[in-house]
Amino acid sequence: MRSKRIKNQILRALKKRKRMSFWELINFQDAHIVEFIENLKELENEGLIKNEDGYFFLSGDVKIMEKQAVLCERCYSGIEIKGYFKEILDRFIEATKERPLPVSNFDQGFVRPEDTVARVAFMYERGDIEDQEIFILGDDDLLSVAIGLTGMAKKVCVVEIDKRITDFIREFCKKQKIKNISVKEYNALEELPEEERGKYDVFVTDPVETEKGLKLFVARCISALKGEGSAGYVGLTHREAGLKKWRSFQRFMLDAGFVITDILRDFSIYPDIPNRWYEFYKDYELMKRMKLPSPDTHWYKSCFLRFEATEKIVIPDFEAPKNPKELYLDEETWATPQVF
Repeated sequence: MRSKRIKNQILRALKKRKRMSFWELINFQDAHIVEFIENLKELENEGLIKNEDGYFFLSGDVKIMEKQAVLCERCYSGIEIKGYFKEILDRFIEATKERPLPVSNFDQGFVRPEDTVARVAFMYERGDIEDQEIFILGDDDLLSVAIGLTGMAKKVCVVEIDKRITDFIREFCKKQKIKNISVKEYNALEELPEEERGKYDVFVTDPVETEKGLKLFVARCISALKGEGSAGYVGLTHREAGLKKWRSFQRFMLDAGFVITDILRDFSIYPDIPNRWYEFYKDYELMKRMKLPSPDTHWYKSCFLRFEATEKIVIPDFEAPKNPKELYLDEETWATPQVF
């Protein structure tokens, strides 16, 4: 898992630049020095690269796309959609024109198309798309569609409660003749099916933001991972999750065997009008507490967190929600429809 990710980062950099020094190449991957050298030697032993006095190059053709530019050229940490991923964005917008709109009973909402593709670009940069088996719990954002358009992933599995969304993804795969995306209707209050456990390299989820629901969603995702070296991505806001909730969640992830590698603050925006959230506002606790006009700007934003397992994965004890009300609502969820 992790070794494959590091090797792919090395190979795609060499495919683009042809010949690179050790010192250049180390900037294109995520391993520490010892791990980096071990992976270089393994690639040499596998006959995929050659080393001439500290300069590396491919020894033949490899089945991997050359490194695509996604990083901001000013800070080299933010994502800039350009080139290849701009083409993916254009295709994604076209493919999702008739997407299902959110419904209040599932607390739904999707991020802007450019944010969905930016997530894919960031995951790509971190080595978590190419040749990876990816598990997605809940796919309002149609991340699976964006990943499918790249053709990079080995396998994608979407589990989602809303049949409108699963049907949309199935129809997309049929039209695009994509065979490596599977879709299943699934309620996170139920145990994850046995056949999906321990099978995936990467998970992605935008969980509900009650403390019980947040841990439940991520626990389901963790159980789908293979083990050490696997990675996870979580969308989490500061709008309905205070710092004490963040701290509790971070401790949960640390106890599960993960380390936080990245936090991209306010990385994704949920646009009001495309989501038609104005129909939900009457059911928000926020609107019951304050007399407010309709929003005049994008105000609901989500951070994007990446975790990586550094040891055997375990699921810590936690209090799971017993019903939809406990899943969706707590004292901080003031921008969630109070319909449960």
